[in-house]
Amino acid sequence: MINIEKRILSPTAINAYLSCPRKYYLRYIKRLPTKPSIYLIRGAIVHKTLHEFNMSCIRGPPYQDIGEIKDTLLLIFNRLWLESKNSLNALGLSPELIEDYRADSEAMLINFANWFCRQATPPVVYTSELKIFSDNLRVMGIIDAVRINDNGVFLIDYKTSKDCSITDDIVRQATLYSLLYQDRNDETPIAVYIHFLRDPGEPTAIFIDDAQLEYGKVLIDFIHEKTKTKYEIDYPCTCRGRCEQDFIMPG
Repeated sequence: MINIEKRILSPTAINAYLSCPRKYYLRYIKRLPTKPSIYLIRGAIVHKTLHEFNMSCIRGPPYQDIGEIKDTLLLIFNRLWLESKNSLNALGLSPELIEDYRADSEAMLINFANWFCRQATPPVVYTSELKIFSDNLRVMGIIDAVRINDNGVFLIDYKTSKDCSITDDIVRQATLYSLLYQDRNDETPIAVYIHFLRDPGEPTAIFIDDAQLEYGKVLIDFIHEKTKTKYEIDYPCTCRGRCEQDFIMPG
């Protein structure tokens, strides 16, 4: 076995390996292109919309009026949706179905606006899409938003999925984000809020304790050990071939 330099992992890469080692191989070693989908395109547009909105909150006075917040979010969203028109049309979906996804995405942003206005005071956005690289852990991640109040630091992860339940993958991701933030800032976040944008209720808080942080470190070491080689044979499929459905396979 010929080893390669220790890879830079991400929470997404770690979850990919745990779901199926071959999926990890196809994406991160063979680097096959991912098949375009309405879910990926729509998710990227919604996330970028929230990033632009959060950045506008950082630069200027906080929004107060619910109507202004909704108008701002939808204005950003529809501009980005229009800019993605070619990618959306290339999916081969009917105009009616694409419109359904557009309306569904707008409803998510309305939920976000209502949540934003329910806060006792407008949340202070410390940063948006915070990219953290840890040379110690050899892990990199992008945290959707970081907010700080008198109680401490809170991380936020936006989700556009239909399933609004907390899965093992989500808890693992929250643990790794907390570990990255702690490594960079020498401060452990109070919680990671999973904001299911489809749910009009409150985000779900995941509280990460010391035991989970230690688990995160052990997990990172385990995945580094398992991803030392570049050979396909070392990454067996454990999902009965479903992993290939996500990629444009050669030949």
